[in-house]
Amino acid sequence: MSIKTRVDDALFLYDNGRHEGAFLNALLAVAASAKKAFPDLTGDRDRFERFLEGHWRGVTTIEFRGECHTIPRILYKWFRCELVHEGGLPVDIELIDTDKMSLRAGGAPYYTLQLSRGWFNWLIQAVVQDPCNADEFRP
Repeated sequence: MSIKTRVDDALFLYDNGRHEGAFLNALLAVAASAKKAFPDLTGDRDRFERFLEGHWRGVTTIEFRGECHTIPRILYKWFRCELVHEGGLPVDIELIDTDKMSLRAGGAPYYTLQLSRGWFNWLIQAVVQDPCNADEFRP
């Protein structure tokens, strides 16, 4: 299997309304890309976060569960790890139905971290456009 296969699977799942599975495949593609991009780093989390930090130019931290976290940390800890190890997202995280990129942390009336599905597209683009994957995603 290849990173391109993970991206293709993610897009297929997304197009068929299976958004958590789509996110999981996109996050697996990020993790594999990060390993290619940063082979000298030893930790999966460190590679994953560094890879995404290289593609993000916006708000760097957001409050969640009473602490400030970077967006790559949230995506690693509460999306990737929860989907892989628990089989689903935590009860206080919700994917919202919009393709625009938005993120809402806590607060009344929901007290949940709400992440739009637009972030899925950002993850896919980070993988497809990264130079480490040029061999798999030639135009």
